[in-house]
Amino acid sequence: MRHPFHTLTAFFLLLLLSSTAGAETRYITEKLVVTVRDQKGKSYKTLESIPSATAIEVLEEDKTYLKVRTPKGTEGYVLKQYVTKQLPKAKQIEQLQTEVDSLKTQLQQLEQATQSNEGTEKQNQARITELTAQLEEARTNASDATEKYEQLVQASGNIVNLSTENEQLIEENNQLTSELTVLREENSNFHRSNMIQWFLAGAGVFFGGWIIGKISRKRQRGFSRF
Repeated sequence: MRHPFHTLTAFFLLLLLSSTAGAETRYITEKLVVTVRDQKGKSYKTLESIPSATAIEVLEEDKTYLKVRTPKGTEGYVLKQYVTKQLPKAKQIEQLQTEVDSLKTQLQQLEQATQSNEGTEKQNQARITELTAQLEEARTNASDATEKYEQLVQASGNIVNLSTENEQLIEENNQLTSELTVLREENSNFHRSNMIQWFLAGAGVFFGGWIIGKISRKRQRGFSRF
């Protein structure tokens, strides 16, 4: 059987643990300085004085008093009427100020990010404009090069045609020159042949006349003898 002292000790430990586990945070009401005493009652020893808006941890509670733990770790009793669950205005203002400061910081960061993005956007826009101009210039150069190429192709085609025509004309000229040479030779031969023929004809006439003359003379001599 367990000893009664051990049982009581265990009971008080459980009670203490349950009280600690159920502790909540409350605040001293505004415009007050509350004394923390070692026992319930105004006649007991003051352990600590805590100003308004101080957050305290409630350990135990009854109709009139609260057993609390201060931020310094002091445990004692305070009158319940001087403690509230609502966040005091000073704390609310402090929290709101913290939130405002945080929002200001976030706003500054957003403004900086926006300015940075605007700067980046301007740089990107300038780069896009530059690249667009380069693209248009490249297109213009490509168009000019294509036009020049087509002109060269057309010109080279004309050169080939002219060269072919020139070769044909040269060949025709050579043929005509050859034919002219042949005609000249034939004409020269024909002229020479005509001259010979005329010479022969003239010589034949002359020789025939001479023979006829001789024959006529012989006949005249013969007649003169008779």
